[in-house]
Amino acid sequence: MLVFDFDGVLHDSRHRAWRCYQDARREMGLWDLPDLAGPDDLPVVYQGVLSASLTRWIPYRVAEEFWQRHAQLTARTAASDPYGVIPELIGLLTDLARVQGYGILTGSHRSTVETLLHRDIDPAAMPRVLICRETPGSKADKLSTLRAQHGATTYVGDTGSDVLHARKAGLRAVAVTYGYADLDDLTTAAPDYLLTTPADLAAWCQARLQHLPETGAVRPSANRHCATQPARQADIPLRHADLPPAAPGL
Repeated sequence: MLVFDFDGVLHDSRHRAWRCYQDARREMGLWDLPDLAGPDDLPVVYQGVLSASLTRWIPYRVAEEFWQRHAQLTARTAASDPYGVIPELIGLLTDLARVQGYGILTGSHRSTVETLLHRDIDPAAMPRVLICRETPGSKADKLSTLRAQHGATTYVGDTGSDVLHARKAGLRAVAVTYGYADLDDLTTAAPDYLLTTPADLAAWCQARLQHLPETGAVRPSANRHCATQPARQADIPLRHADLPPAAPGL
């Protein structure tokens, strides 16, 4: 089963995250934190493990409090976010749900994720497993549980931290470059695959769907908003530059 991060992978929340970062910084009086000019500056603070990344400017305990406040603010403003699921990925999630389901593991609140998913996803295409901020434990521990209880094989994230957590849980790590982190953060973490656009991610997943045995499942539709060819590798260095045949469990 494929497991996705939500923010930065399935949903473009960068503008809301930037606004809430600035609001939390101002509200808590943390003037030592960088003053970000816009969403494109988010990689400055999204490096490695999230709270540890802020210890360049503030103590770890304060960083933890800052990100908790940030999560509260992003949840509160989610209803006003103009975006739901990234359009190129809507058809993919529908196809995955028809075959063997998919999971989402995110640091956002459950109500936020469900609200944004329901904008574009039919009830039948909702994730088989949704694990959010309310579930205690580290991301690596949650991924290990998904592997043991639900057959998770791959985690798709957008930060170096996501890659490290996937590795620790024994999962294949796929990273996308259109999310929160910059390319240096991602390549340093050395994911198994590095994909540059939502269309690349859709194509990478669809290539695996095409190899699944037909056990009553509907094949991916040709007219959906997703690519159907193997993901192009661009000029991004990868640990594996090819696309090996997919195992039955994706």
